Amino acid sequence: MRNKASYFVAFLTGFAMMGYEILGVRAVTPYFGGSVYVWGAIIAVVLAGLSFGYAWGGRLAERDASQTRTLLKLIIASATLIVFFPIYGYGIANLIYRINLDVRVGALLVGLSLFVAPCVFMGAVMPILVKLLTLRGTPPGIAAGNVYAASTVGSIGGTLFTSFFLISWVGVATGMVLLGLLQACGLLVCISGKMSFMKSMKAGSG
Repeated sequence: MRNKASYFVAFLTGFAMMGYEILGVRAVTPYFGGSVYVWGAIIAVVLAGLSFGYAWGGRLAERDASQTRTLLKLIIASATLIVFFPIYGYGIANLIYRINLDVRVGALLVGLSLFVAPCVFMGAVMPILVKLLTLRGTPPGIAAGNVYAASTVGSIGGTLFTSFFLISWVGVATGMVLLGLLQACGLLVCISGKMSFMKSMKAGSG
């Protein structure tokens, strides 16, 4: 993958990540409300998933021989979970709601059930992007700084776009599908970037 492609994947992942968090809170609001307890539980779960994903992604980056293939799998996994959230998410939230737990416990449980896995996969993307950049000659410090900067800029964009426009335009369920498809666009970026890299390698060897 070329450097710009790696940064764009980081941007898309950050965008989808924050959009998913905001839409997720809206999705569980009918069951647990939109209080500070719900927001706090979802934010904590998302951060926990990302933390695990960062650590796991770093190990994958050093262990797997084909970082690009691993990256594709992670993007497919996260995008699939987000796209199909309207199918399984409301049912799980309703099931937990019917247990009649304290709102704090219920919000935390629904957060663990619905948001950990996608965030783990999205978090794991970042260290692998850093590894790909270092393999192409970018200094590790610059690669890490640029990847997380691109992801954070994407998160800012995802936060503003989702809260200002997406929910009012298409609603929560359709918004989830669109965000998942946007995350899946990273697949095309990865594939096109890999093809360009292979062509440049062939041209250089020729």
